[in-house]
Amino acid sequence: MPRKRPRTAAMAELTAGLPPVQYTYGAGVPSPGGATEFVDDRGQRWRKVRGPLDPRLVKRLLTTADAVITGHGAGSSFRHIAAADRADTWQAVKNRLSDTGESPTCRPFEFVSADGRTLLYLEEWC
Repeated sequence: MPRKRPRTAAMAELTAGLPPVQYTYGAGVPSPGGATEFVDDRGQRWRKVRGPLDPRLVKRLLTTADAVITGHGAGSSFRHIAAADRADTWQAVKNRLSDTGESPTCRPFEFVSADGRTLLYLEEWC
C-alpha cells in the first residue's frame, strides 16, 4: 500500500507573513517603461498611456509634451530635457528608434499625470 506524502505548506501560507516590498527602480525592478506608473525624481506621479511609440509620434510629442525625460540604466537615473534642447534630442534619438531590423537602443513611452500633463519618456538602452 502506498504511503501518503506528508503535507507541506502552500505558497500562500509561506508568503502570508512577509512584509510588503517597497520598490525603487534599479537592479531587479522593472523600468518605468515596463511599469504602468512611476514617480520621477521630482516626485511627480505618471501613468503610462501607451508605448513603445512610433517614431512619427515621438517627433510630435517632442514639441507638444509638457515634459520630456530620458531614463538611463532602466530608470535608475533621469535627465529632464528642456524645451530648447528637444530638437537636439530628436536628432540624437531618431536613428535609434526605427525598426530597421536592428534592435532599438531607445524605447519611447507616453505618460500622463493626474492633472492632465503629458510626458514623453525615452528609455535608453545599451
